[in-house]
Amino acid sequence: MASTLIGGLAVAAPAMAQEGAADDDVVVITGSRIQRTDTVAPSPITSVNEELFELNNVVNTEDLLNTLPQLIPAFDATSNNPGDGTATVSLRGLGTSRTLVLVDGTRFVGSGASQVVDLNNIPAAMVERVDVVTGGASAVYGSDAVAGVVNFILRDDFEGVEVSTSHEFSMDEGDAAISDVSVTMGGNFDNGRGNAVLSFGYTNREAVFQASREFSEVAYWSPGPGTDPYIPGGSSSIPETWIRPAAGNYFDTNPVDSGGDPYFLMTQPGGAIAERQVYNYAPTNYLQLPQERHMISAFATYEINDNIEMYARGIYANNVVDSQLAPTPTGTLTIDVNLDNPLFSTELRDLFANDASSNNGDGTATVRIARRMQEISTRNSLRDTNTFQGVLGFRGDINNDWSYDVFYNYSRSAVSQILSGNISVAAFQEAVLCDGGPTAIASGCTAPTLDIWNGAGSVSAEAADYIARTGAQIDVIEATQAVASVSGELSNMASPMANIAPALVLGVEYRENSASIRPDSVLGPDVRGFNQSLPIEGSFDVYEFFTEVDVPLITDRPGIQSLNFTGAFRMSDYSTVGNTQTYAAGLGWEPVDGLRFRTQYNRAVRAPNVGDLFSPATNGFPGATDPCSGGLGSFDGDVIVANCIASGVPAAAVGTSFQSNAQIEALFGGNATVDEETADTFTIGAVWQPNFISGFTMQVDYYNIEIEDAIATPSLQNLLDECYRQDIQSACAFFAGARNPSTGEMANPFMPELFSSNLAVFEAEGVDVRVDYMWDAEQMGLSPDLGSFSVNYYSTFTIGNGYQTSEVAGFVACEGQFSGQCGEPTPEYKHVAQASWYWGNLTTSLRWRHIGGVDIEPSYTGLVSDRELSIDAYNYFDVTFGYDVSETVRVSLGLQNVTDEEPPVLTSTSSEQANTYPATYDPFGRRLFLGANLRF
Repeated sequence: MASTLIGGLAVAAPAMAQEGAADDDVVVITGSRIQRTDTVAPSPITSVNEELFELNNVVNTEDLLNTLPQLIPAFDATSNNPGDGTATVSLRGLGTSRTLVLVDGTRFVGSGASQVVDLNNIPAAMVERVDVVTGGASAVYGSDAVAGVVNFILRDDFEGVEVSTSHEFSMDEGDAAISDVSVTMGGNFDNGRGNAVLSFGYTNREAVFQASREFSEVAYWSPGPGTDPYIPGGSSSIPETWIRPAAGNYFDTNPVDSGGDPYFLMTQPGGAIAERQVYNYAPTNYLQLPQERHMISAFATYEINDNIEMYARGIYANNVVDSQLAPTPTGTLTIDVNLDNPLFSTELRDLFANDASSNNGDGTATVRIARRMQEISTRNSLRDTNTFQGVLGFRGDINNDWSYDVFYNYSRSAVSQILSGNISVAAFQEAVLCDGGPTAIASGCTAPTLDIWNGAGSVSAEAADYIARTGAQIDVIEATQAVASVSGELSNMASPMANIAPALVLGVEYRENSASIRPDSVLGPDVRGFNQSLPIEGSFDVYEFFTEVDVPLITDRPGIQSLNFTGAFRMSDYSTVGNTQTYAAGLGWEPVDGLRFRTQYNRAVRAPNVGDLFSPATNGFPGATDPCSGGLGSFDGDVIVANCIASGVPAAAVGTSFQSNAQIEALFGGNATVDEETADTFTIGAVWQPNFISGFTMQVDYYNIEIEDAIATPSLQNLLDECYRQDIQSACAFFAGARNPSTGEMANPFMPELFSSNLAVFEAEGVDVRVDYMWDAEQMGLSPDLGSFSVNYYSTFTIGNGYQTSEVAGFVACEGQFSGQCGEPTPEYKHVAQASWYWGNLTTSLRWRHIGGVDIEPSYTGLVSDRELSIDAYNYFDVTFGYDVSETVRVSLGLQNVTDEEPPVLTSTSSEQANTYPATYDPFGRRLFLGANLRF
């Protein structure tokens, strides 16, 4: 362990082949299919080894990966809303669909129509290491390797029995518990010609609610510029009923405040009306999603003869995760009511009857209402995922110089979602009209009466059951991969100035991906609660040819210990976008022993996935502020009023508080005509392992990634700002017909339509620095009995990170910023460092995680308070103790976030969820974990 543990990264293996390896050892490095004994990584690679997984009690792999500075956190255990129960990874923050996730160098089935890999389904107990490759690798692995590759290398050769168990929890509250147990057994058979491994795993993660933490128990509103304290806020969808006329925001006889201004109204017990309040939706939302997972993994190898080895892998995972939101908000519903409704107070009846836009003149009125259906309980999405991967392959030597590898990989993910807590709009309307009054009796209606006019809790259990709906959706995602390749050396084609022959790989590959998303009828246009979901059926396939070369140009010359050229090329024929070509070229130069320079250029692509192509238009609720509206909107003197009026806002309504919710409903969908994304990535760096400092390695790598024609859905907030603040008319086109002509509000059925297209440009630029130093006590003049030490440091200096959503829109620079158009914090500097002491049977390790300070994205500076303008740098310290009780028993104890740092407390305007960014900043405080490992 002492020789491999280094603060999250493997010692120096990613940079150069292991020193001291036998002459016939084959070294294969992620990012290349070249097999040879002197392979040098053409791209920067970070490796996280299995000992580090144990030291940091890693139950879900994303928890460790997200500490690496080149990753911007995506969905994890804290991702409730937004979130979908999956765990994903995003290199450089360029998007989960642009990070290719592999298992042992093979593709793994994704989740949903976007086919992004859910890391929950990869067995952490079987991980030997994780390789993270920076930069495009499409020429080697195909589509999606745009930002880079995350490759999970699993243990497939094991003898004996190993039992591991761990338990962790928050020391402050005694909650947030995660328990994990795994059993692995394996052995050789047939006189060592074969090896088989079988592993079982079980994980249980308990739910934590936002109500359990002071920083998240209330949904805060920003008071705006200044130093005023946060405002306890929430949603305008309240357990009472918010009432508005059919047109405009206020009734003709609307009550007014002391200043003579009308105000929004809500119903109260007894039919009274009062000024509308807000609802705190936070307490019932999860801060940590509950999870129960069962996993089975099996591996086998068998040497059929000297030239044929069979290998097989099977992984099965059942993963159940629940998401929970506050009770369903109806959103703004336009409904008809009977004016002889006996549940109306005189005050309420007169309010409706005396409003010209509402009274229909036939004994009915049309009004707009919004209510939080608290009587139906919370909204829950129970996601039950069954994932399987099976790989069967044959490999071996053709002769002394050439080898082959042929494999077939099939994986399938079946997801069953139960979505409860919804309501039916049609049933809601029917039950409102069946009010027990004369008109209702004469109509012969039979629905139970839905009383939404007498405050919170006025809906009967019978009526709640009548309008409640539980929906279900089945997702079946399948991925097939077949690869055949040969690899070898061109022994008679060595450079006259080199003593090593060129290496060559030739291969062909076939892949097919399909997605079938089948929601039931409940999740159609009539539903309120979870977003509407429509069926998706789609598939595509691709035929590919690929090749790689590694050509030593000069070896063992003065000033040139080695100079080699690496190249890769892949030609692809997609059933959707047609032909694409990707390629890579690089140089490696070692002027003297221990110092190596490397550079590589990659052209990478990402072909559109099933979701990009075939998703139908469905409703979503992104958070956004309408510049044409006051109140929840962002109207100010910079708004182009003429554009507001031209897109359908009544002139008198511009600047008034007509936006009724912090989320604006819109339609989102795919586009069958989108083309592939293209990316150009460039890296250059150096690796220094000086002979005069034993055990020291330093790596510095510059990266630059530019993605063009990126497939993206336009950001609603970006479009709003582009139209109404920047006067970009192409953005204004999205809002034609998307506003209620009476009020100006965007609310169902008046919604903007946002579909996938090749509209975006993404860029990422920076420098990675890594320093590893390991030494024995006697090197410091101390007693050798004191063991050995290591100090390790890995950091990223982000020079640029941003995007542009169209040719006419401005570039959004997100380095050093958060929120607004940038979302998750992207610090300009981030590091993870670790100091370890290996003394006899005891390992002591201190890890330091640093997240640099960030400022709020500039477009939001005028919307938030001084407290939200920036987040200071955060430092987390973790301590772990591991002790070998015997040769077969090891125990560990660790404290994470030793100093009990709380996350930054923000508002709903500036945060992602729970008034913070819980995937970036630790929301649980100090944690204790205990672990034990038994092997025999």
